[in-house]
Amino acid sequence: MTDYRVLVTGNDENSKSHIVLNTPINVENYFTYQPGFSVEVFWQTSANTTVGEPFKTITWDKSSILPKPAATSSMIITFPPISNTESLAPVNLEDMIKETAERLPGLAEAFESEPPGFHSTNTIDYVVLLEGEIKLLLDNDSTDLKVGDIVVQNGTRHAWVNESANPAKLLVIMIGADRK
Repeated sequence: MTDYRVLVTGNDENSKSHIVLNTPINVENYFTYQPGFSVEVFWQTSANTTVGEPFKTITWDKSSILPKPAATSSMIITFPPISNTESLAPVNLEDMIKETAERLPGLAEAFESEPPGFHSTNTIDYVVLLEGEIKLLLDNDSTDLKVGDIVVQNGTRHAWVNESANPAKLLVIMIGADRK
C-alpha cells in the first residue's frame, strides 16, 4: 500500500512561497458497516477562495462533502473487492445508512437504493485510479479502468464496482457546478 500525504503551499507575509501543511492522508479509515471502504476528504476550497495573500488556515464546511458551485472537494476513496464483501455476515442496513450519512454528508443522500451505488451529483469530478482496478458503470455503458486512467465525470449518473481481487484507490477532485 502506498502512503499518501497532502502538501499545501502558500505565501508568507513577505509573499515568499513555502509549504504550510504537510500531513498524511488516512486512507485506511474504513467504514464499520462497509469493511474495506473508505473516503478521506483531504482538502476543500470555497467558491471565493483567493491566492497570493499570506496563507490563512482554512475552515471547512462539514455539513457536506459536496462542493457548492465553483468550490472544490478532494478525496481518496478506497473500494474493496466485491468478492470480499459477499462473504461477510449480513449488515444492519439502518446502521450502514446512518454511518454513510454521518461520514459522507451531502453525498450519502445522492445514493440510490437500487441498483446500489448509483448516484449523480452537481459536480464535475476528475477521477484518477491510483491503485488496483475498478469498473465505471453508466446508464448505457461501462468500462474497466487501470492504474493511471483518468475519468472526467460530468455530473452523470454512475457507480463504481471493484471486481478485482485487490482494493482500488481513486483520487477524486470534485468541482461544484450548476445543473441545468
